[in-house]
Amino acid sequence: MNIRTKKPTACPHENYRAKIAETRTVCLADHIYDKRTGELVGTYITKEFSPELFVADAHKLTAASVFWYMEEDGTPVFYKYSETPSPRIAEVVELFPEQSPPQAIHPTSKSGRKPQAIQNHLSTALTVLILEDRASWLEDFTLGAICTGPGVINGKHSVSRSDVKKLLRLPVISVANAADCLLNHNRAPMSTRQLQRVVEAARIALRGVALHLERHPEILQSIEMTVDFDKFWITDAAQSGHQEHPKKSLVLEMIRAGTAIKATARELGISKNTVKKWDAEARSSAGTTMGGVSDR
Repeated sequence: MNIRTKKPTACPHENYRAKIAETRTVCLADHIYDKRTGELVGTYITKEFSPELFVADAHKLTAASVFWYMEEDGTPVFYKYSETPSPRIAEVVELFPEQSPPQAIHPTSKSGRKPQAIQNHLSTALTVLILEDRASWLEDFTLGAICTGPGVINGKHSVSRSDVKKLLRLPVISVANAADCLLNHNRAPMSTRQLQRVVEAARIALRGVALHLERHPEILQSIEMTVDFDKFWITDAAQSGHQEHPKKSLVLEMIRAGTAIKATARELGISKNTVKKWDAEARSSAGTTMGGVSDR
């Protein structure tokens, strides 16, 4: 079996010369043109296509770019520099670096007052009202709470109204929870003092909002929600009362029995000034003077 590859032959365009001449085209140097418009219609290809190989040089290139900068008076100044490869790899800069929250938010010391956490029974209702754009009156309460609580610093409100409204949507308002959802103007965690200001404003605003919703029940009825407002005032009464020192009643009993203040303080292991303070408070509340009690 004889198998041979036929060589390509040139296009027999000469056989079609007569037909082309009868039409509206003309062939010049293998190019076909329209006789009337002169438009190039086509081209006869009589050679085998063989693309040329292009080898790129693998040498390093340095590009010179022109940049400009502004001087202090606003004049643009141009300068040139060459971008050359550097053996040192640039450091990776994180857009939002992971930072641990301020240590003061989670104190390890057990001394002092414990951080106060406020139960927000209006968080769900306020979230719905804000999302449905039915809480335009909330701006007045947040502004009043800021002016009443943290106040104004250097002629500006010490906290943002938007930050206060964010805390009003939390089920529990506290410094720790505020640190998880609030950032300062530099998109960095707020300081502990600033968080305390926002929490203070949110606490004041929450009481005002509760009183407003209690007096205008149609607002909660519009979103088909009910809230037990007694929880707010019970919590207020419970927080306003101070826990009495366990030895205060015993101190007052010993003073009524005629024991000297110094002896009472020494026996119970309490400061003499503290015993005097409790004695003065008991006298002012009773409206009487306890005679016969020595200060020695």
